[in-house]
Amino acid sequence: MHQRNCLNASDVRILMAAGRAEAERRGLPVAFAVVDEAGVLLALERLDGARFHTPEAAWLKARTAAITRTSTQDLQGAVQANAALLAFPDRLPLTGGLPLLAGEDIVGGVGSSGGEPEDDLAVCHAVYESLRRLPLPG
Repeated sequence: MHQRNCLNASDVRILMAAGRAEAERRGLPVAFAVVDEAGVLLALERLDGARFHTPEAAWLKARTAAITRTSTQDLQGAVQANAALLAFPDRLPLTGGLPLLAGEDIVGGVGSSGGEPEDDLAVCHAVYESLRRLPLPG
């Protein structure tokens, strides 16, 4: 039987620290979130200056990336071609969400909101890279 990887509380603290460091390095007033493989919120942080809507947008981007196993940037193009994809509730297919993988296992997603699309994506990439350095099997 295959044993699935999953994020624990310690892992999530490390991921959030990486996201915060990247956002602060860039001077971004963002919110960012980490969810589990089902899109359930594990951690959310709203940095100073982040607008009121950014926490929910970050969570929805993270959830979308985890559930679809796809970058929200890639989904944004798919939605432009097929607007019916917007009918799914609690999803936000805008740039700034990445699935988090450990080996072949989806372990969650990360989303960022409040910066330009490339800045939100940079925060997500920092979180993803910190996941790659964790001692998860696979």
